[in-house]
Amino acid sequence: MKTVWYESGEDYTPCAEVRKTVFIDEQGYLPEEEFDEADKTCPHLAIFDGETPVAAGRLVLLTDGTAKLGRIAVLKPYRGRHLGAAVVEALLARARESGVRRAYVSAQSYAVPFYNKFGFREYGAEYLDGRIPHRDMDMQL
Repeated sequence: MKTVWYESGEDYTPCAEVRKTVFIDEQGYLPEEEFDEADKTCPHLAIFDGETPVAAGRLVLLTDGTAKLGRIAVLKPYRGRHLGAAVVEALLARARESGVRRAYVSAQSYAVPFYNKFGFREYGAEYLDGRIPHRDMDMQL
């Protein structure tokens, strides 16, 4: 497995392919719900198995010393291999290197225990994002 960063403004197509499979094809999000303006200005991370992108995530660096981790996705045949954890750890490392003091994520509710393992804590009420329940979570870096 190899990890590749796509910087702001670079073609992040491998990440988009993973996100399309997971969020649009599997979970039923509309393309306009999944892809947004932040995609053009933030770094993206992809994990490859050979030439195939199998996991992805993005890091939105905000001007107030915070960062939002998001769009973390792993293709179905690769789940259970700790690739989601590898994506989160890489995004958190990049956030720390960038001087970020607080990181947050809008987690699908079923994934709250996954993010708790990294030190994220829930805040606010559960809400629907599309048709899927989410919880906002954050952590101090």
